[in-house]
Amino acid sequence: EFSDNFEVCLTSNSGSSLNRLRSYVGDAISRNNTNDIYSGLYEVVRNCNLVLNEMEERGTEQADKMLALAYGMRGVSYYQLMRYFCEAPEAGNMSGQLGLPLVEVFDMEATPARSTLAQTVTFIENDLKMALSIHMTDGDYRFTDDVITGYLCRLYFWTQQWDKALPLAQELLRKYPLISGDEYVEMMMTVGPLKGNQMIKAYRASTGTDQATDGALSSLATRPVSVRVINCYYGDEKNTDVRYNLCFNGKRQAKNKIFCGMRAAEFALIEAECLYHMNQPDEALRSINRLRSNRIAGYTDMKMDEVPAVLSSETISKDATGAALTPLMGLILSERRKELFLEGDRFFELKRNGAPEFSSFNNGVKYTTRSFMYTFPIPVREFDITDNLVQNPGYNEVINI
Repeated sequence: EFSDNFEVCLTSNSGSSLNRLRSYVGDAISRNNTNDIYSGLYEVVRNCNLVLNEMEERGTEQADKMLALAYGMRGVSYYQLMRYFCEAPEAGNMSGQLGLPLVEVFDMEATPARSTLAQTVTFIENDLKMALSIHMTDGDYRFTDDVITGYLCRLYFWTQQWDKALPLAQELLRKYPLISGDEYVEMMMTVGPLKGNQMIKAYRASTGTDQATDGALSSLATRPVSVRVINCYYGDEKNTDVRYNLCFNGKRQAKNKIFCGMRAAEFALIEAECLYHMNQPDEALRSINRLRSNRIAGYTDMKMDEVPAVLSSETISKDATGAALTPLMGLILSERRKELFLEGDRFFELKRNGAPEFSSFNNGVKYTTRSFMYTFPIPVREFDITDNLVQNPGYNEVINI
């Protein structure tokens, strides 16, 4: 709904109003739909704090599992809160950016102020490392060592710590190699159990069709996929790239399963981008060629002088460091857009790469996603109980209707 992956202006008004998609991120912000994200994640933090501080049992196998899970889930919760409610990190300036209120113990009277973004990142890193130090291997607990390693890699990647993200991404790729062909299609179309190189996913208890995800696909059918996504398939790739037929029908409607989780291809993309930012363009291209060879039938590795120019229609014009998009960086982002389609990634990619402003139109109304809207506001109710909170830029005026 909130990214540039769909054509808002072509949205059909047919069907129930309950299934209609919002026009842009401002709809969710103005209707306080983002408040549930904030409160829901802090509820998880609260529960983890109860385990970490109030659980009396220590030293047993069961207690260690609970501690690893609590540290891991608290770190993951703060990671998600950071992506939603803190501005994208500026390398070298995170000590001057707003972080989150950090709560380490259960205390009904506590009213913590916002930390710096650097302090928030350190807190998340420490939690994830604490979880890893206990070594969770029991898959029934979902947040195993490999999953926590994946989140630590995501944290380093989000905060532009390329040299730390790269070895973790490569470690996971050795454990969970890329797959292709029918095996890849089966993985992507399976609802329920883990398949292929998936490490964690939602709805694992489901054995058939899932009402929530199928309902979302029904809603998406009223809004065609953006031509900018289609243009990411070069030349004859609409016929040779397995992802095209997997993701779209002839009416440019999304048809692949919605995936919420973690799988190997994300780390192949992280590997390529880290290599790029570490001034290893040949290795970055080799990494992207490896991913493309697992998706495109009869693929021949692309050479550096064959990398296509950045599309003029592309919303992103700057990379995560603020530098102008080069053809190679454009290729990496294009592959990420295709590979992680319907995986909740594109909105954060826009935020991470310059938070570009763009407009959409619906029923004669223009909707503009402003740069500040990529960072959601701290819920107003939080200011009623905490005097020393600071609101995110762009949300200093509150209008009660």
